[in-house]
Amino acid sequence: MSETRTDQGINEISSKSPNFRTDLAKKLEELVPEAIADGKVDVVKLKELLAEDAGEPNERFGLFWPGKKQALRAAQDPTTATLKPAKDESKDWDTTNNIFIEGDNLEVLKVLQKQYHNSIKMIYIDPPYNTGKDFVYPDNFKEGLQNYLEFSQQVDEGNKKISTNTETAGRYHSNWLNMMYPRLKLARNLLTDDGVIFISIDDNEQANLKKLCDEIFGETNFVTTIHVQLSTTQGMKVKAAQDGNIVKNAEYILCYSRSGHKNIAQEPLYDLRPGYDEHYNLFLREDGTIARLKDIYDYSFPKDLSNKVALSLSEAYNKSNEFAEIVRSDKVTGFDVSCDLKQGEWRQIERNGKRYILTLDSKNQVRQLLRLVDSWGKTDGYGSPEGLRKIRGDWWEGFYLDMGNVSKEGGVDFKNGKKPLRLIKQLTKISSKKDGVVLDFFSGSATTAHAVMQLNAEDGGNRKHIMVQLPEPTDEKSEAFKAGYKKISDIARERINRAGEKIKADFADKLAERETPLDVGYRTYKLADTNFTKWQSAPTGDLTELQARLDLMRESSNDNASEEDLLVEVLLKMGLPLTTRTKTVDVDGLHVHQVVTEGDSSEGQPVLYLNEHVKPTLEQLRTIITDLAPSKFVILDDAFQGDNQLKTNLAQTCKSYDVELWTV
Repeated sequence: MSETRTDQGINEISSKSPNFRTDLAKKLEELVPEAIADGKVDVVKLKELLAEDAGEPNERFGLFWPGKKQALRAAQDPTTATLKPAKDESKDWDTTNNIFIEGDNLEVLKVLQKQYHNSIKMIYIDPPYNTGKDFVYPDNFKEGLQNYLEFSQQVDEGNKKISTNTETAGRYHSNWLNMMYPRLKLARNLLTDDGVIFISIDDNEQANLKKLCDEIFGETNFVTTIHVQLSTTQGMKVKAAQDGNIVKNAEYILCYSRSGHKNIAQEPLYDLRPGYDEHYNLFLREDGTIARLKDIYDYSFPKDLSNKVALSLSEAYNKSNEFAEIVRSDKVTGFDVSCDLKQGEWRQIERNGKRYILTLDSKNQVRQLLRLVDSWGKTDGYGSPEGLRKIRGDWWEGFYLDMGNVSKEGGVDFKNGKKPLRLIKQLTKISSKKDGVVLDFFSGSATTAHAVMQLNAEDGGNRKHIMVQLPEPTDEKSEAFKAGYKKISDIARERINRAGEKIKADFADKLAERETPLDVGYRTYKLADTNFTKWQSAPTGDLTELQARLDLMRESSNDNASEEDLLVEVLLKMGLPLTTRTKTVDVDGLHVHQVVTEGDSSEGQPVLYLNEHVKPTLEQLRTIITDLAPSKFVILDDAFQGDNQLKTNLAQTCKSYDVELWTV
């Protein structure tokens, strides 16, 4: 972000997000000053300096499509947009380090550029697959924020332009690439040096996405394409629909690193806890040994075993004579298991010299699940057997074992391409450190947020998540709409709420041992135009509206904006995170905001005065500087109410106390 500094030593906060075209030119000026002439890049000179390293413009290899230049400009053009706090739609606002943002992700990614540059450890996105009518985004590069405001009904609809991208569109693939290109360009800037991005996709755009990512992230930073097996049931449906064609039973996850970091699987792909793990088809004993399975059965018995009533063979669906013989010889179904067996618990029994496992399923029925043959010995400390190392293959199966349950995971029913919780948790586990930040800017029902919370509960981590979701309307015929969830973002927040409470209940004993409480909260923000009328830049041809804007510009801030709205925007423009804590302090009759750090420390932190209607005296301002001793003092320019002498005297006071003075 570019700021300006006056001769008086006063810094002026910029109204816009970083201008990447300008920043790139500055870097070129530092590297090759001879290629800069009259403040502009001399492209011909730059090509001469590069010599044989410069490619011929007519013989380039790459992906080209109509609108690519405009899409690039869409990523480079700065925005004056801000984020408005929505405390009433948040959870644990004062303590959480998680963020939920409702808005068009292109504008949101621009807003996040300064404070989260080089800060995100992992990005996972599940963008629209471009299957016909599966994405709805503002479709105008010049007025991105204005189109978003119209779409989200924050202003009158006017001339709303929305892209649904049908297959009959003349630029079917181009429209999708134009949507993805600027978002991925901006996303790359946010990754840490060892950060990675995972992108789910299917055959419709997989080839184009691969070329697009090669250009944005660099071919050398390509890690792998993970093939994720779909469910057999889904495959059967596809087969029937295709009338005998080859069944599609896999989708893809493209993985790229920020700077060549390839060794991302620091954690094993095994995810075992004591008990039978249906996903990996293994059984982990409480002593840390893992059993290899011989047979898997599925027999249902009544839950109430208190009377240990004999069970006739006709009451059990038996698949093997071996198990039938066990039932016949024991004459009871209890197998030494009392009626207080809880869901998910298991008991090991021995019959005829063979070991079996008994457990309670999700329908509260006792099931004889598997027969153990032998043990693989102790684990290697990560939950995988000794001698069987971490799985690093690119073929992942078993994540879609039950498609019906996937759509209902997290306690909300959402069928629009919802990914399995276990899949996203696995990606998070192998790529993020226990205290890293995870971003999903196509968050849908917030599976990624759920996965982060779940994984933190399991391994003691403190990962943070940032979710971004367009306030896309839900289908009026859907159960979610009938239940009162009018937007997909409403569903996402509800899922985070429900999942968080369930995780706290399921892991209560383990969470009690944590040094820091498990964070299941989130701060909600909503994309909006700037609160400062002098920064608003949306074009208008209406003379009445233009005059109204000129009248408003006599004051720096919008009268409809609360002081908290102004505070959030100024902190954003300063490059402070969205989880920044502040406290209000009254100093000599003035109401100011002070940034606080962990432990409620405010020593040396910025102080802000954001009331343009009350002109402070020099004595009051000096008291703020001396009593609070901030590193930076931020004040609305209009708070001086035209008194340049007051501004000059404040600048001298700040200079004498070694405090940076900033105006907005």
